[in-house]
Amino acid sequence: MKRVADILKQKHSFLIVSHKNPDGDAVGSSLALYSMLKELNKEVYVENPTKPAYIYEFLDDYDAIEYPVSNAKDVEVVITVDSAELSRCGIDKDYVKDKIFINIDHHKTNPAFGDINIIEPKAAAVGCIIWDIFNLAGFEISKKTATYLYLSILTDTGSFRYSSTTPKTFYIASKLLETGIDAWWVASNVYESQRFEALKLLGEVLKTLQLHYGGKLAIEYVTQEMFKNTNTTADDTEGFVNFARSIKGVEVGVLLREDEPEKFKISIRSKGNVDVSNVAEAFGGGGHKNAAGGNIDLPLNKAIERIIEAFAFLTKDER
Repeated sequence: MKRVADILKQKHSFLIVSHKNPDGDAVGSSLALYSMLKELNKEVYVENPTKPAYIYEFLDDYDAIEYPVSNAKDVEVVITVDSAELSRCGIDKDYVKDKIFINIDHHKTNPAFGDINIIEPKAAAVGCIIWDIFNLAGFEISKKTATYLYLSILTDTGSFRYSSTTPKTFYIASKLLETGIDAWWVASNVYESQRFEALKLLGEVLKTLQLHYGGKLAIEYVTQEMFKNTNTTADDTEGFVNFARSIKGVEVGVLLREDEPEKFKISIRSKGNVDVSNVAEAFGGGGHKNAAGGNIDLPLNKAIERIIEAFAFLTKDER
C-alpha cells in the first residue's frame, strides 16, 4: 500500500479500469480514484468494458467513464479495481508491458495479475482498501470522493448486512459521513430509483423460482425473450439474485441471465458458511465466499441441470 500511495503522489498520468457490467463497488472505487487524482491535478482517465448501469447516473463523474476499454491511453500507470480476472476488465497484456500495472481487489480468487497487487479478501469492499491507501498517502478526502467510497461500501456489504461487514467497515463509513455526504441520497438513488419496466421484469423472473435439495438451493432465470417482452436489459437485473437467497431455508440463490442466445451469466449468493467461490471457478468465474459468478453456454434446461449438479454438496435430500 505504501508503494501504491507513493505512485499516486509521484506519477502524473493514470488509467483506471474495473470489470464489465460494473457494480457499485467497481463504479465507486473507480470514481474515488478518479476524483482524488483529479483533485491532485493529475491526468486521469477511467474506462470500463461496458457502460455502467443507469442507476449510477446520479454520480457527478458518471459521464467520465469511457467504454469500451481502448487499450490506447498514453499513461504511466494502469490500475484495475474489483477485477478478479484480467479478461473481465478488457486490458490487453501487451498494453501494460511498458506501464506500472496495479491490481487492487478483494476477491480471494484473484490470481495477482498485476505488477503490484493489493488483494485483501477480508476487506468488505475495494472502497475500504482505497480509503486505506488515501489515508496512508495523507490525502484529504473530499465530499465527492467520500460519496464514491461510500457507494462502494454500501453496495458491496448489502447495506451493511453481509458477513464481510466488520467494526472497521462501520468506522470507515463513519469517517466518510463526517465529510458531509448524504447517505440517504446515495441509498435512495441506488435502491429506490428502479425503472417501471425493471419491476415488470422482476415479476417475470420471480415466476421462474424453483427449489432443490430440500429447499436449500433456489434457482431463477431471465431469458432474452423476457428482456424483449418487458423492454429491459441486463442492467435491470441488478439485485435480482438476492430474491432467490432471501427465501427462508435457502442457503444458495442462483440467477441465470441469458446475455446472448444460450449464453448465461451465473450470479450466485449464499448465506452463512456456504462458500460458493469454488463453484464459480468451475464455471470460469470467481468471487467471494458468499457472492460469486461465472458463465455457462448451454440451453436453459441443460444449464439448470448443471447448476443443480454443482451444488450437490448441499444435501443428499431429494430434489
